Amino acid sequence: MRACDIIKSHTLDRFNSFTLCISSTSPTGMVLQPTTFEEFVKTCTPLVKFPEFEDAMRQRVCEIVNRLLGFDYESDDAASLVSFMRADLDFFKVLLKMGNLSQEKFRRVISAQRFSKGDFGNEWSVRQVHNRIRRDDAFASAIAGMFIEGRRNPLVEHVADFYLDQLAFPEKWANLLQDEDFAARIAREMLSGEYSDKKGDHIEGVVAEHLERILKPTGTSYAKGRVKFVGKEVDLAVPGIDDPEIMIMVSYTETTSSTQNQRATEQETMFKDINTWNSRNNTDKVLVNVVDGGGWLARRKSMAKMFDYSHYCLNLRTLDRLRFIVEKHLTKVEV
Repeated sequence: MRACDIIKSHTLDRFNSFTLCISSTSPTGMVLQPTTFEEFVKTCTPLVKFPEFEDAMRQRVCEIVNRLLGFDYESDDAASLVSFMRADLDFFKVLLKMGNLSQEKFRRVISAQRFSKGDFGNEWSVRQVHNRIRRDDAFASAIAGMFIEGRRNPLVEHVADFYLDQLAFPEKWANLLQDEDFAARIAREMLSGEYSDKKGDHIEGVVAEHLERILKPTGTSYAKGRVKFVGKEVDLAVPGIDDPEIMIMVSYTETTSSTQNQRATEQETMFKDINTWNSRNNTDKVLVNVVDGGGWLARRKSMAKMFDYSHYCLNLRTLDRLRFIVEKHLTKVEV
């Protein structure tokens, strides 16, 4: 099969495809709410696949591959590299991946170069760097030189040797990108971070659709936004952000990150703030954490904190508990 063969589209919505993907892991049907963290872990889903989401990401890869194969490569010199970088933000990200330079590390390189010239502004995003490449000839030439010259280029003089030793941009980069299999592989590698982010967003959508099904008969809505009394943006606030009774936070990750412990600490603070508010105002507002994925299972201590500092802690297999939570905590509502 070629890298970009036509993909069949799915007509399933996110909730139904989610059910198809993991329902087989629950032989008895509905999963009861775990009462201990150890029981909660046993109901988690380390990896999950959504057919329509996978199709969309495959299509994204194919679109990039088609643009790479359709680009008019003149040569492997610096001028051609500048033209290539300017043509497409995805092309620029592909070059970073080919050079074995992460987007985060590249942003640090640019920050170091700016600081050396007395520019102490906020760090530029990769998109901001690309915009600068498109309009600034000297800057574009300097970035092209970094790829071609590697550690000999002045742009990386502040970078530690440990990282420079990993910088290895291929001399025949244009030839490589005209090979469909290579182009597809490098595009997938370049999209790995985007894949993780979008999958997290997709799963938040799964939870939102599940909640919407529960709320629909009641005529109640939900919203996403900043809730003032906790000073934090809430993923799903029921019935809204002005005076929510149920606040749902969703976090799914298949890889580990240094931000997981920070998120767990933030959720602890949020939980305590809600309890303080309830005590002072005689209310019964609740925090619901939906936490799942192999990344959280690998960071078991942080996951345990999320479990402990929630009024309810759910995962993909226990989402049906949302109905009970809505019935119990949403004022004057029958589901």
